[in-house]
Amino acid sequence: MVIVDKSGVHRLEVRCCDCPNAMSPDIQMFRHGFFPASFNRPKTVFTFGVLNDFLLDTLECGTSAMNYYSKLRRMTSSMFPHLVPVMPYLLHLLDMILTKHVAKDQYRELMRVARQWRQLKIMKWHGFGHRSNTPSTGELALFCPACPQPGINVLLSGDESLDE
Repeated sequence: MVIVDKSGVHRLEVRCCDCPNAMSPDIQMFRHGFFPASFNRPKTVFTFGVLNDFLLDTLECGTSAMNYYSKLRRMTSSMFPHLVPVMPYLLHLLDMILTKHVAKDQYRELMRVARQWRQLKIMKWHGFGHRSNTPSTGELALFCPACPQPGINVLLSGDESLDE
């Protein structure tokens, strides 16, 4: 399994519990602090730490997703970041020779998982983490006291209309 963490991109052997009453593999991953890139048969997971770090970097530093992922690859292998393993190096070379393609990286998965992670965090911040109902239109928007809102911070008299 490929594990993407703040320290880089790593390939580790991971086995999920297969007991008769065990939870599904994706739920087991969540319980251990991993966000799976797919829910059917997870082969790549992102730690909650790397997802929080990515959100903070994009918000505060304006780091693009490609630059953030390039940083992770460079942290994994400073000399050969383009060879960051999706599989061990010798298998990677053999795969390149046999299939004539370079093994995929986790950039697109990072983009998708980061969008899902951000949506889950927003829902949690607005109190939808423990409710079964879905938010209606505008319920996830933040209140902006600077925006004119009739009846709240803008007085309406009989002469004024909303068009003015």
